[in-house]
Amino acid sequence: MITLSKSFAALAACVVAAAACADITVPNYNNPSLEQLTSSPTTGTINTAIIGMTINLRGRVGTEASAMGILGKESYNLDQAEPRNVLSYLQGPIEPGGFVQDLSWTTGYRNLRQGVTILDAVDKATGYTTAQKEAIRGFVKTIVAMELLTQIRIRDTVGIMVDISADPSAPLGAIVGKDAALTRIAALFDEAKTHLQAGGTAFPFSLHPGFAGFNTPTTFLQFNRAMKARTEVYRRQWASALTALSESFIDATTTTAAALSRGPAHVYSTTSGDAINPLFDPTPATLYVHPSVLNGAQLRADGSPDLRLTSKTSPGTTRVVQQVQGTHRFTIYGSNVAPIPIIKNEELILLRAEARYQSGDAAGALSDINFIRVNSGGLAPLTGFANANAFVDELLYNRLYSLLFEGGHRWVDARRYGRLSQLPRLNTAISEKTFPWVMFPQDECNQRIPAPQPGCSQVTAVP
Repeated sequence: MITLSKSFAALAACVVAAAACADITVPNYNNPSLEQLTSSPTTGTINTAIIGMTINLRGRVGTEASAMGILGKESYNLDQAEPRNVLSYLQGPIEPGGFVQDLSWTTGYRNLRQGVTILDAVDKATGYTTAQKEAIRGFVKTIVAMELLTQIRIRDTVGIMVDISADPSAPLGAIVGKDAALTRIAALFDEAKTHLQAGGTAFPFSLHPGFAGFNTPTTFLQFNRAMKARTEVYRRQWASALTALSESFIDATTTTAAALSRGPAHVYSTTSGDAINPLFDPTPATLYVHPSVLNGAQLRADGSPDLRLTSKTSPGTTRVVQQVQGTHRFTIYGSNVAPIPIIKNEELILLRAEARYQSGDAAGALSDINFIRVNSGGLAPLTGFANANAFVDELLYNRLYSLLFEGGHRWVDARRYGRLSQLPRLNTAISEKTFPWVMFPQDECNQRIPAPQPGCSQVTAVP
């Protein structure tokens, strides 16, 4: 059993139709149903459901990046038609039945159930070779682990559900704490690795262009190892992180922007039935840069700011919503079809810097930090770190600007280093607060009555 809430009574449509991504031809198969996948699975229905998992994964990335960006003081959403994007996230309360809840729980667990259903179905299907079945298991378990990792990044210490059943009538899975959840996620990535290594030379389904270079079992394994490395860093398992990084697509020798940005990405198109980039914010903008990001950039030798700031933001039309003012917009995504990274080489180098330093290799960590400072930020190299706090300062600085507005990393990073109280709260007019996690949706809490759940209580702001 890899168990979902009873509230997810039906499997989501396994995939959108052929237009889901440009350059892919994926038959619809009349939206394969739960019954088709469980009682009479075919290679067609399974392949379509697998592609559906990647589409479902993509469908929430905009909400997650924007909401987690607000919680981590990276961004504001100054949509005048929805002032709760300001008041609820910055002032609260975050409470049962409030505006800020769920945040990918329902859709994420629906995708998890889809994954578990596919894993059951592939055992019953004929038409696949043994290697192809292994490739499917490796791919699906990787996506399942990624979905669970997203949930623990949002819920943190209140935990998540990791036991997921394809049976809607199965009992609710228990909520387990962060450490247990991360341990299970790491194990899933490793199980997927074993499957992928036995998966032959090709997947029996087509992946969208965002996986170019990572679309065979062998190359997809490098992506799996990258996600495992992120998980192990979150677990503070430094040796395991370094091992996973050595098996990933990390490259700290090639200095081009393309090399730093290399990695799988969510892709978009204007084709009918597809989706456009939800973080592309044309004028008049609603997604604004948090002032602390503008004010915190280090300066280059000529006095200009860090290149990562100037290349990813620009002055916009000043907007004020609920006494919160924005002056600069994000320019990271240059069009409505620009890709959004899932994980990229630049992050892998910073993950290695962290794992190296925490393993006692300060020289190796300095080399990695300087590689990013010089080649991504245009900054002068450092000569060393005065102490552990100075290293963390520099690590979190570079992670902020290298991963700006890509997935709420500032919030997660500040939390895992006990620095949430240091995130800037600049809006005294609304008594701005910082919140450490987001609760479960009310429907999920209702299913768990009378068992008390910390994730069903009002979130206490950081002092």
